Order: sequence, then structure tokens, then C-alpha cells
Amino acid sequence: MNLLLRTYSLIFHLPLALFLFAVGSFSYLQNVKNLNIEMLPWTGATLRGWVLTLGLLGLVSIVLAALRKFRVLFALYAVAIFLLSLYAVFASGHRFDGASDFRWALAFVAGAFGAMMGSFVHAAKR
Repeated sequence: MNLLLRTYSLIFHLPLALFLFAVGSFSYLQNVKNLNIEMLPWTGATLRGWVLTLGLLGLVSIVLAALRKFRVLFALYAVAIFLLSLYAVFASGHRFDGASDFRWALAFVAGAFGAMMGSFVHAAKR
């Protein structure tokens, strides 16, 4: 069960970190100053920096966790993603197009919670 949780955690966060890194990189390369992702607490150039930083931090923490080095960084990253997903769904003011959209957002939050639990197992593994 622990192996399953650890693997799920790494697999959940890898595409997310790649996506964040890609959006942050492209927005820097294109010099986008008005980036807006309404579900996140930042806007403009600040958002661009945070998205790039989260993506890079995610990729580095995933590689280090997979190599069984500095696994606490991955757990901290997973906590940050879970908290951001809670903010996005419940505190951002984002309006969902219907019950189906809201259920998908809740499924993402549940997935982030499971991945966070897996990261704790991964960090505690000796």
C-alpha cells in the first residue's frame, strides 16, 4: 500500500509540475505581463513568477524524491499544491459552470490530498 501511495504521489505531481513549468516558461519567453489564472491568488507578473517557481520546484522535488534524496522538499511541495487547490475551489471566487465542473474540481482536490498523503509516506520512508 505504501508503494502504491508513493507512486501515485509522484505520478500525480509530475504532469502538474510540467504544466506549471511550461506555462511559466512560455509566459516569460513571450514577456506576458498580464497572465491571469483566476483560481490562483496572484495576477500578472507575480503570477508568472509563482507559476514558473512552482513548476521548477515541483520538477526538482520529484526528481530528488524519485532518487530518494531530500524527500521532505517533495512533501512540502505536495502540501503547497493541496493548499492551492483548496484555495482555488473554495476561496478564489471562481464561478463553476455547473455541478459537473464543481465535481471535477473536488475530484482534483481529493487527488491532491491523496498525493499529499503519499508524499508524507515517501518522506517518512527510510
